[in-house]
Amino acid sequence: MPDVSPILIDRLLAISRALAGHIDPGTAFRATAIEIGTVIPHDHMDLAVLSQDGRMHACYEAGFHTSWSDLAQHPLPTEVSPIRSVLWGEAPYLLADDALCDQRFHFARAIDGPIFAARLRSRIVVPLRARGGIIGALNISRHEAGCYMLSDVAVAQQCADLIAPYIFALIQTEEARRAMLAESEARNRVELLRVGASQLTEGMERERRRMAMDLHDQPLADLARMARQVSALRGQGVARAAQLADLELEIVGCLTELRHIVDDMRPSVLELFGLRDAVEAHLNRSVSRAKPPIAVRIADTSDGSADSLSETMRTALYRIVQEAINNAVRHAAPHRIEVLLASTESVLRVVVTDDGQGCGPVDPAAHGGIGHMHTRAALIGARLRFGPVSRKGGGTRVVIEIDRDPAGRAAATPAEMPEHRAVPETA
Repeated sequence: MPDVSPILIDRLLAISRALAGHIDPGTAFRATAIEIGTVIPHDHMDLAVLSQDGRMHACYEAGFHTSWSDLAQHPLPTEVSPIRSVLWGEAPYLLADDALCDQRFHFARAIDGPIFAARLRSRIVVPLRARGGIIGALNISRHEAGCYMLSDVAVAQQCADLIAPYIFALIQTEEARRAMLAESEARNRVELLRVGASQLTEGMERERRRMAMDLHDQPLADLARMARQVSALRGQGVARAAQLADLELEIVGCLTELRHIVDDMRPSVLELFGLRDAVEAHLNRSVSRAKPPIAVRIADTSDGSADSLSETMRTALYRIVQEAINNAVRHAAPHRIEVLLASTESVLRVVVTDDGQGCGPVDPAAHGGIGHMHTRAALIGARLRFGPVSRKGGGTRVVIEIDRDPAGRAAATPAEMPEHRAVPETA
């Protein structure tokens, strides 16, 4: 390395001062780019940074931005970098008079588009070194061809050697911060699942007690009355046709009531025919006795996407929709309820809309049916939103969204949720 002139020393000190106080690698780099520009004029500058294992690389840009900036949030394999020869230590530096036609930057799968788009002709690429290894590279470019010489490479390397330890420390700090956030989010998910499972267990116990009361108050009471009627008929020794007809009607009514309870306990239509038919069956059954009548409509533009869900996710989704319909019928006094199933390449969406009285603000931590809806949604990784249909507050729209993977299937659930075989509790 040639002797450093006093002017360059002064410029390097200015670069050092520009680094001070920054805690983000990108911000720190952009602050130094201005000072580096006083010793090496440039139109564009970027910093390629390797991951700890060297397999991936990110990028920070100063001045105007190109698509390379996306690498700051979404790193790509180092093997596709146009400057991989420097990042891998195969070349001590790169000096190009015209990078547009310099094949060192262009090879199969190289992300070299910005070189052409931004007309980055003159280029200097020097390595960043810290702790005895290469951690990245400093890239300096101009639009004109033939702007840089070997002496500029030496100055660029001095700048890179100055900023490399600081940038390395910031990157390590940023990675540690992200690791802490990821660990904290993981702990929060575990706690959410624990609380959610506890809430569902408590809800199941309440449902069991209510189901026992439902059985006692209606079917068991009907069966006890029918047993007394049969006993009386046997005592009479003969039964008239009218008496038998009345008894038959009571048995049919008791069976119907039991079927409703069993259907709510285990949605057999969902298992046999899929989510769309199960929702339609529940929608029609829910409004069958409504006074005044409630009009219903169901539309499915999802091409059966919901039926590619796991049984656990499909059942939980059905329970959320079931509860939304129940709440509308029992509390909103609507004239119409609509259910829409739709999907895109990335999202499966179910929307339940009514034109009733509206629900007002909804507390996700509330107990009861709405609380169970939020818990179920959280346990399968779904997003649940409540809102008014109109600005005046009339009607309610409930939206459930589940992310899908690139192949079109639903994304994996955070955890398996215990099946809830009980009638959903109302809000």
